[in-house]
Amino acid sequence: MRVESGRTDGSPLPGRLLRNTVILAVSSVGGAALSFVLSVLIGRALGQDGLGVYATALAWVFPLSLVAEFGIGTLITRDMAVNPAAAPVYLRLAATSRLLLGGSLTLLLVLGAPLVSHNPAVARGLQLSAPLVLILPFFSLFSAVFRARQAMWPIPWLNIGMLAAQVALTAAVFAAGGDVQAALAVNTLTSAGQLVAAWWVWRRWFAAHPSNNPLPGYREGQMRQVYGLLRRAWPFALAAVLAAVQLRLNAVLLERLATTGEAGYYAAAARFAEAGRVIPNALFGALFPALAALAADRYSLERAFRRVMLGLAVFGLALALVVTPLAGALLGLTYGESFSPAAPVLAAAMWGLLFALLRGGRTLYWYARGGEQFTNAVTAATLALQLALGLWLIPAHGAVGAALVGLLTEAMALLLLWRPKWFSTTRRYTPAG
Repeated sequence: MRVESGRTDGSPLPGRLLRNTVILAVSSVGGAALSFVLSVLIGRALGQDGLGVYATALAWVFPLSLVAEFGIGTLITRDMAVNPAAAPVYLRLAATSRLLLGGSLTLLLVLGAPLVSHNPAVARGLQLSAPLVLILPFFSLFSAVFRARQAMWPIPWLNIGMLAAQVALTAAVFAAGGDVQAALAVNTLTSAGQLVAAWWVWRRWFAAHPSNNPLPGYREGQMRQVYGLLRRAWPFALAAVLAAVQLRLNAVLLERLATTGEAGYYAAAARFAEAGRVIPNALFGALFPALAALAADRYSLERAFRRVMLGLAVFGLALALVVTPLAGALLGLTYGESFSPAAPVLAAAMWGLLFALLRGGRTLYWYARGGEQFTNAVTAATLALQLALGLWLIPAHGAVGAALVGLLTEAMALLLLWRPKWFSTTRRYTPAG
């Protein structure tokens, strides 16, 4: 895609959305495939203990990197879609916040690793992986710029290229007799290389002339401006936390209130639902900056939104109608005949996915209009409903009950998000600059 002065090539929205969705889908599918290959490679070379150390170390790193991210990537994607010239200001302030949050968390993880785990291998792995707490949020800054410009072409090159290099280097390390510590070091080094490559792409194709455009809510002074950025990004950081809790809650309740077998049924069905999200998630990545750029034109925003929601409804409905009658056969073919009793779980999960996709589209609509506080209120309310329904249905119906809880809460969230008059309780969105 040609980029001039920080703007996209001006192609019509439907064509641009389709192109960007395909690009992001390639990135997601390619990344998932290479991640699976990497997992198999580590498991075969080091066994279950080595893979366990690798996964445990990264299980600490990724949540901490989300804390360092603090929702800033979502905020600047929206604002720079409206005002690309403000990119240098945003990047400078976001970089400062990354150094403060990510740098502090990285140092704490390095020093506190022996306290986090008494396993020396895990503690050393945490120390080797700690720089990712800083690297990953910095990389997200550049990917936010690419998304805001609606130029997604660097993303698959950067993601797939990094993972391909990581797989190749990890295989070479194992061939030379390396252990899990070496594999984690390769992960950190290739991620750092990805960050450098993203910076080079930004400098080569996306960097705008320096801008002193004022940003809403900021005062003079670097630290006051950083504080203003964090304050505006806070609702997006909270949204990420709420979404993570909601995603994990049913599994946690199943582990506590039902048998491990029911938890296994639910996990198997969830893998199919996750696969069904790959293409819609790619669409969401392309859709958000496109809607944000149309925020000032209410007619165009509503028109584009209706088309997208129709497409999501058709996709989700078709997926549910195809998978429901084949649920037992699909589970038996992939996981074995012992998972065939989970067919109702998979069917309920796929119908829940239909409502989840529509909810995701509606959430991005409110994000584009500055209604992130409203969407957080809806998520908090449905999270409370999810907990109440889970305590009622899961003990009696196990995995099927958990899938029904997901379906009902997603449907309720969609209903709540579909009430435009409730938006009057939230602040109106003022584009940056």
